[in-house]
Parts: sequence; C-alpha cells; structure tokens
Amino acid sequence: MVETLFVDAKWDKEVVLGKQLLDHVKKFKSVALFASVQYLKLDKAMQQLKGIGVKVLTTKAKRTDKEMQVLGCDAYHDSFNGSILKDADAILYIGDGMFHPKALLLAQIHEKAIKDVMIWDPIAEKMKSITKNDILVQLKKMKANLKRYIMARTVGILVTVKPGQQYLENALKLKDMIEKKEKKAYIFIDDTLRLDLLENYPFIEAWVNTACPRIGTDDHVHIKQALVNIREAYDPEHALEFLDSVTS
Repeated sequence: MVETLFVDAKWDKEVVLGKQLLDHVKKFKSVALFASVQYLKLDKAMQQLKGIGVKVLTTKAKRTDKEMQVLGCDAYHDSFNGSILKDADAILYIGDGMFHPKALLLAQIHEKAIKDVMIWDPIAEKMKSITKNDILVQLKKMKANLKRYIMARTVGILVTVKPGQQYLENALKLKDMIEKKEKKAYIFIDDTLRLDLLENYPFIEAWVNTACPRIGTDDHVHIKQALVNIREAYDPEHALEFLDSVTS
C-alpha cells in the first residue's frame, strides 16, 4: 500500500507590505485578509495595516486548516465562516498567482456589487487589483451554460472518487430530480475528470460537475457541451437570477 505524505511548501520569510499597497489600502476602514498557504506569516502585515488605521478581518474557510488561508475551490459565498466578504470594505490577498484571488471574486456573485480584490505579491513586491471584469467572460459563459442545461433532455453527471471531492450521494439525488422531469441522466465515475474525453459522449447535451467548483467556472471553456456545477444544477433558475444581476 502506498502512503502519501503532504508537506507544506512555505515561504520562509515574513510578509511585508509595500508603500504602494499601504497608500492604496489606507482609504478603507476595514480589509478582509487572505493568503495562499505559503504566505501565512502575516503578523508583520497585520501590524502594518493596523498601524495606518485599517481594521483587519480574518476568518477560517471551511475547507482549510489555517486562519486566513484560501483555496481555489472557495468560490461560493458560504465558503467562509461568517460574511467576511460582505462585511469588509476591501479584500486583500497575499500571494503570487491569480487562481486563488479569482475565487474571492466568484464568491461574491450573490452580492449586489462585486468588490475588487487587491493582490500583494510578496516575492515580486508588487501590487495589483482584479475586478469583476476579470471574471466577466467566465460569468457570461456560466449563464449561457445554465440556459443550455435547463433545455437539455440528456444530462451527464461527473463524479470523481478523489477524497474530499467525491459527492456520489449528491449526484444520485440530482439524477433523481432530473428523471422526475422526464429527462435522462447518467452518472460517470472516474478518478481524474478529463474534460477532453467528454466529446466521446455526443448524446450528452449538458454535463454537471460534482467535483471542484472551479471546473464549472473556469474549465468549462474546453468542451462544446454545457458544463455547470452541481450547486447551480439543483436550482438553475435561481442561479440565473444572480448571474443576470452581475453580467447586465
């Protein structure tokens, strides 16, 4: 039996915020602070923010092990304990990639307005911001896919056996809901979900992803059929209302 040992690849330095960021963030009364797991040495950064009069709000995402850590799959408004994204005046992410901060944008699509996410790259020592426009193409594609899913008569439900992403019970529940509408639903189970293989099933008009939600918000561009996440598939009309409000 093969054993797997996971070791955190941490950045061994303390995160220090630059003047450009501090000058920008000091106009806000409060900031929600997040980071990828490598950059959680944030005591100095928190002191800097408090030193310019900015209240720092933190939380522990439901899927993470540590306070302030954010994962790419934390892309829903209820991914966090409490309503931190709504309560904060601004959102600050510490890290050197775009995958995680985009999750903080996607997690806001249920709100009336999507707040920008400020990014501080501690390695390059540079600041940038991402806005709703950085995910607008994804949101419009999500909306189009939901409309196609509603119209589909034959649906394929994708299930992975990976620990932490396996939701067969939810897939069976959705299959039952679809079939009660006199439609056909099939469950496809695999370890790794390879979207390039879905074209081998042309009779499927729309797919439902039950694994990482970023498959349904980012990777859907790689297939011809509609692909939606299971959460939206349960109540697609309700999901469309939110997407209409942020894409109009």
